[in-house]
Amino acid sequence: MSSTTFARRDPFSEMTTLRHAMDRVFAPAFLRFPAVRGAASEDLGTNGLGLDIYETNDELVVKAAVPGVDPANVDISVDDDVLTIKGSYQTQDETKNEQYHRRELRSGSFERALRLPPTVDPANATATFENGLLKLTLPKKQEARAKTFKITPLGVIDTPTPKDQPQQG
Repeated sequence: MSSTTFARRDPFSEMTTLRHAMDRVFAPAFLRFPAVRGAASEDLGTNGLGLDIYETNDELVVKAAVPGVDPANVDISVDDDVLTIKGSYQTQDETKNEQYHRRELRSGSFERALRLPPTVDPANATATFENGLLKLTLPKKQEARAKTFKITPLGVIDTPTPKDQPQQG
């Protein structure tokens, strides 16, 4: 007697496999568009320079990691409310006769531009550079700073305490 086995076929798993293959083909093309990537509208492009941006009551702070870059080779400018940070990574010891297994150290130029809010005063900005971290501090204009107000009561209402109340008997 011969036994027959039946294999259950799942057409959805074949569709899933096809979808994953299509995603691998088309994903790199779609990631080039900022709207798909989720980039902020005020971000005017990126070329290998990550930024941290935060705000306090008095200032806007922009941090950029630029390890191995000489501070003299970094150009920071503000033109028409657009902050631009440019520079280049220098590769010192280029090895021509070796076969690399992996190359991840950055080389070449970088540039990042973003639109500043109208509340900052770029004329009074300061920049520091320490251990490969560039920190720009842009103070806010005086009229844009949050103001706090103290509210004082106009009068105090006295409430009787239990010893002041007449005893009922």
